[in-house]
Amino acid sequence: MFHLSTSNSKVKNQDWADIWPFLRQIFIFLSPFIMIGLALEFALWKTGDLWPSQYALTHQQQSTNESIYGPRFFSNQFNIFKLAGIRYRHASILSIGSSRVMQIRDIMFHPLEKEFYNAGGLLRNPFDLDAFATLIAREELPLPKVLIVGIDPWWLRTHYNSGNTTWLNDWDERFSFAGHIEVFRQILKKWGLGEIIAAISASERPRFDYETIGTSARIDGTGFRKDGSNLYPAKIFWEFMDNPIYVDRELPLIINRIQKKRREFSLPAAIDEKRLHLIVKALALIQKKGVEVYAFMPPFSTEVFEAIENSQPLRQWWTYYKTEFPKLLKKHHILVVPVSHPGEFHLQDTYMFDGWHPSEVYIGHLVKQMLKHAPDSSPLKTVNLQNLSTLIEEASIPLAFKLPKTQSD
Repeated sequence: MFHLSTSNSKVKNQDWADIWPFLRQIFIFLSPFIMIGLALEFALWKTGDLWPSQYALTHQQQSTNESIYGPRFFSNQFNIFKLAGIRYRHASILSIGSSRVMQIRDIMFHPLEKEFYNAGGLLRNPFDLDAFATLIAREELPLPKVLIVGIDPWWLRTHYNSGNTTWLNDWDERFSFAGHIEVFRQILKKWGLGEIIAAISASERPRFDYETIGTSARIDGTGFRKDGSNLYPAKIFWEFMDNPIYVDRELPLIINRIQKKRREFSLPAAIDEKRLHLIVKALALIQKKGVEVYAFMPPFSTEVFEAIENSQPLRQWWTYYKTEFPKLLKKHHILVVPVSHPGEFHLQDTYMFDGWHPSEVYIGHLVKQMLKHAPDSSPLKTVNLQNLSTLIEEASIPLAFKLPKTQSD
């Protein structure tokens, strides 16, 4: 038995001796790719793109200075970052919805700035809203006193291709090996290593007076502020100063989507009763928890608003969203901020970043109306309306209350 054991040991050693040269050759072949991968990992961590959402959120909130979080890679998981923000801030005034509510800011609610958080980007469809309502009902999220819910018209549409599932249960792709591989592929294919090098070498306060986390924040000056609101790229403001005209910066243009009946405006433009019921049920569930709920219907540019109004194929769906939907919500005692356009406030479309994203100045007008019509028992009645009026009146440009500061300012 002892002799057989020794013989097996020699065989195993011989097998390893045969395999080792092969493994060494594989390692030598892969070593350049491993080094590139490690270098990219280091670079993405240095810029802040690789920081887990919870870590980035905590770092930003604990900073003594204003900062913006704008990753370019792993950048589409607003759900992870905004859920972390909701849990961290415990805001008594909370705004949720798509990117179209991201210009609601804490400074509009003086002296309650610290009690506000903008979770815009968290919701893409009624299924996300339903999942959010469930989390609130189960007390798995902090309960706000006031909830402003942005509801886009295509949420009510049948066959709208935003999916029938929620992303609120997704996990951070930064913890996924496949996620890293996809980011590396995009860097090498679309952006190039120069983009990463530029981000690493860029100042942490490039052209504006914010600390920055993430490649887009460092290079373009765009990202989420501490209050969750979105700061658009600095170049947009400088370009507007040089040529103050309305520009639809969405691609394809929103007006073209309407004219060609594509994407959000594709046919058939019919009301989906299931989705409609889901929205009302979710808002009612939140309301039962004692939350003051506002259904905020984000505005469009006057150009786009009129194009939808004049589109016969879209008319039934649009009319329901604009007229009948608010009536239904009011029956459930849900407060409504109706859909609008700049012309209703005697403003130009220069108060819009594009066909459907309003500036903070225009949003200021809408928040002002909301505050005026809030119930006497509402926490919003303690907000200083005169302060908000002054912000609007003294705005530097239609797109912003104040221009981002340069380092020389």
